[in-house]
Amino acid sequence: MTARAQAPVRPTEVDLGVCRGMAFDAGADRWVILLPGAGYTVTAPLLWFARETALAGGWNVLAVSDTFNGTDDPLGWVEERAEAAIRYVDGPIPPLLIAKSLTSLAAPLAARLGLSAVWLTPLINASGTSVSQLVLDGLAAASAPCLLVGGTADPTWDAAIARSVPSAEVLEISDADHRLQIPGDVAGSLDALDRVVSAVATFIAGPSGSTAVTMA
Repeated sequence: MTARAQAPVRPTEVDLGVCRGMAFDAGADRWVILLPGAGYTVTAPLLWFARETALAGGWNVLAVSDTFNGTDDPLGWVEERAEAAIRYVDGPIPPLLIAKSLTSLAAPLAARLGLSAVWLTPLINASGTSVSQLVLDGLAAASAPCLLVGGTADPTWDAAIARSVPSAEVLEISDADHRLQIPGDVAGSLDALDRVVSAVATFIAGPSGSTAVTMA
């Protein structure tokens, strides 16, 4: 049997104070917040399909539309935008965060608020970036479930660290870079995207588990 296609949810541009956003309000009582990477917008493939996955799963989506200028304090920049988005979707059910790369710096905030999250290519390699320790501290303090997704060809990823996070499920893509694409391999990159989308769909359908699990 073929599933009935859902009517598209029309986005509405919203003012978050510190930046703009796009709200996809499907009339649900729960929200996913999409946070961009430094140079990876919410219309790029990983976040685009994360949005579509969340909408198909019965969530509203707020996509934060901004680009890091490279000179602001990274932690302050990320937390300002994450906090503004959380205020916008304020309701009885806490939002779920889906963040890419730089915005994994929202991990301390998510830990403080007890929010579940999907961290796409989080900055967790302690030798890879100057902000990794902040991300690691946030992940270590988390009590809510999270999904960590990275690639073996990404210098900011560390599989051992990812699997050591007590509240995390882990998806690692062989040969994938920081975009979770496999250079020179279109079919492999599409397969990687499909695996990420499937993992996100499973996670947001019911975040659970407090023991690290490696997803094949």
